Order: sequence, then C-alpha cells, then structure tokens
Amino acid sequence: MSDAGTIELLVLVLVLIANRTLVHALRAPALFWAFQALVMGLAGWFAWHGVTGLEGYGVVRWLVPGLLVFHAVQNVVVRQGGKKL
Repeated sequence: MSDAGTIELLVLVLVLIANRTLVHALRAPALFWAFQALVMGLAGWFAWHGVTGLEGYGVVRWLVPGLLVFHAVQNVVVRQGGKKL
C-alpha cells in the first residue's frame, strides 16, 4: 500500500474514533453540523476515488462510504433523542 493509502486509512480511522468519542460532546449545532459535513464529504471522497492501494477490492469502494453515511445518520438520530441504530 502506498503512503497515500496509509494516510487515507489513518484519516478514516481518526474520523471514526472522533465520531465515537467526540460527536456526543458537540453541543453547539454549528460544530455538530460541521463534523457531519466532514463525515459526508469524506464519504463522497471515498465513493468517488476509492481507497488508494485497495482498488482491486470493489466492495471497499462502497463499504467505506456506506459506513460513514451510516454513522452520520446515526449521529442525527441520537442528537434528536433516539437510540443508536
């Protein structure tokens, strides 16, 4: 895997960790929606470009963005007082 692929995976892991730990502490609506925009932008990036170094695995191109969109939807549900999906 190239350095770009390693950086992409590191960014993905950091965003998922932040999603799990920090998103619940984001009380200000602007910060919450900015983070949601980051997650959705990253989902779009991975859907369009895929993960560098993993081009041979077509499922990765849709699984990673799907995971990010799932987390974004879950964040909105939890923010509105619902339970985690």
